[in-house]
Amino acid sequence: MKLSPRAAFILFVSMVAFALAQALWWIIFMARVVGEKVDIAKELGGSPELVEQIHRQEITRQIMVGTEGVFFLVLILLGAWLIYRALVRTEELKFHQQNFLSAVTHELKTPLASIKLYLDTLESAKVAPEKKEMIVPRMKEDVARLEKLVEDILEAGRFDRSGYHIEKSRFDLSALVTERLDVVARVPSKVPKSIDREIPNGVYVHGDRSAMGRAVDAILENALKYHNDETVHISVRLGTDGDWISLAIADEGIGFEPKEASAIFERFYRVGDEMTRRNSGTGLGLYLCREIIRAHGGSVTARSDGAGKGAEFTITLKRADGYENDTDS
Repeated sequence: MKLSPRAAFILFVSMVAFALAQALWWIIFMARVVGEKVDIAKELGGSPELVEQIHRQEITRQIMVGTEGVFFLVLILLGAWLIYRALVRTEELKFHQQNFLSAVTHELKTPLASIKLYLDTLESAKVAPEKKEMIVPRMKEDVARLEKLVEDILEAGRFDRSGYHIEKSRFDLSALVTERLDVVARVPSKVPKSIDREIPNGVYVHGDRSAMGRAVDAILENALKYHNDETVHISVRLGTDGDWISLAIADEGIGFEPKEASAIFERFYRVGDEMTRRNSGTGLGLYLCREIIRAHGGSVTARSDGAGKGAEFTITLKRADGYENDTDS
């Protein structure tokens, strides 16, 4: 049965209203029963002490039954609330899945169409050889884009089936972040791009270097993709505090509403305004980033002061054992 969030809310409110109405009716009914028993005792000529005793016994009994009734009422309301939340989350997941399918379809068709056009061009005898040579790198870019999309989808599937398995070893996180930033610096951009770095040498972690690079890439790609149409400015700070490492990546892009800080790491989730719809994406990048960081025993958080005010992502990881011996830290 398809149920919209609005219909689920109406159903929830109806159930609550019905339960409260039943409780109110039950209270009134029991109060009447007490009064009737007391009146019957009086009509039968019961002494004031007997009438008072009957009244106290009925009140005590109703308090006991009422307590049980309140307990079950709370259970019913709690159950109704859980059902309501489940329905809303199911509909939200369906909505994000539909967006995901639309995004994946677009992401697949666009590079395939480009590759087909390039192949047609290569087959043409009218195109000069030097122009054909210029096409090959572009074809490789489209193929790489397709490969990354397929890898993201497969990785997301692995998380669902059996969790994420990583092969840990001690590696230099400083070198990894520097390497990924160098790659970002070489990526062509339609707007001016600048990157500020504060990366001390020799900060080591115990983890999967390839997976960690994927997590850092997801945040950096977000900063590149969701810029403010005027400039791309990325600020990266790597710091240590005792046994812990903090990697903060901030941008001045489109940002998001503070209430979305947790939701943006959910699978298929994309900030739902027209700006993000104009950009490519599947809603899997930050989800994979969070799962990879979690698999390393760390955490990743996001913060923004609102739409158009940029965003900051912070990855927290434990330092590798023996970091005291890292000469450059």
